[in-house]
Amino acid sequence: MGILLTGADVIDMAIQTEVKGEAFYREAIQSASTPEAVELFTYLAEEEAHHKIIFEIMGSSIVTADQELAEWQEALDYINATIEQSLYSDGSAIRSIPEGATVAEMIDRAIAFEQETLLFFYTLRDMVQPANRDLVSRVVAEERLHVRRLAAMRTR
Repeated sequence: MGILLTGADVIDMAIQTEVKGEAFYREAIQSASTPEAVELFTYLAEEEAHHKIIFEIMGSSIVTADQELAEWQEALDYINATIEQSLYSDGSAIRSIPEGATVAEMIDRAIAFEQETLLFFYTLRDMVQPANRDLVSRVVAEERLHVRRLAAMRTR
C-alpha cells in the first residue's frame, strides 16, 4: 500500500533548511568582529529569509505521486539525519566559524555551508518521484545562485 507523497514534503525540507540557515547567519552576526563581517552575515541572513519566501511560493505548484511507505520512510530518515546531523550538528552550525575569523574566512565557511545545503538538495532530488524533480531543481537553482553571490563577494 502506497502513501500520498506531495511536493509539499520537498518544500517543507527546503523551508526548514532556509530557517536554520538564517539562524546560522544571525548567530554569525553576533560573532563577527568587524563592520564588514556584520554586513556580510546580515546580507546572508536576509538571503536565507528571501529564499524561504520563494520556497513557500513554490509550494503552490507541487505535484502528488504515490510512493511505497518503506521507500518514503527511508527517504525521510535520510533527510532528517542530513538536516540535523550534517548541516546543523549540535544545533549550532556557527561552531564551525572561529571567533575572530577574517571576512575571507567567514565567506569560505559560508560557501562550504551553502555547498552542504546544495548536496542535500541534489540528493533529495534523486530520492523524490519524477513528477517532483523539477520542483527540487528550482530549489537547487536558488541555492546555486547563493553560492555564486558568495563567490563574487569573496573576489572583492
